[in-house]
Amino acid sequence: MGVEPGKMAERPVTRLMADAVRRLADLPEDRQNEIARMLIDAADAELSGEPQLTEQQLTEVDQALAEDGPYVSADEMEAFFARYRR
Repeated sequence: MGVEPGKMAERPVTRLMADAVRRLADLPEDRQNEIARMLIDAADAELSGEPQLTEQQLTEVDQALAEDGPYVSADEMEAFFARYRR
C-alpha cells in the first residue's frame, strides 16, 4: 500500500476528503493516527460489504441472545410479514 508518510495516494479524493486531511494535519500525531484508524475501519467495512460491529455491539448482541424472552415462531413471523407484502 506504498504511500509514504506525508504524501497523498495517487488516486483522486473529493475536495471534502482533501479538506479533512488538511485539517487533521493540525492535530497531534496520536489523534491523527486514531482518526486514521477509524477511517480505515470504515473504508474496510464499506469495501467488504459486511457489517462490522464494535466490541460493545458484539457484547450487546451476545447479551440479547442470552436473554430468555418472548419469541415468535417462524410461522408467526411469516404471517406478520405477509400482511405487508404485495
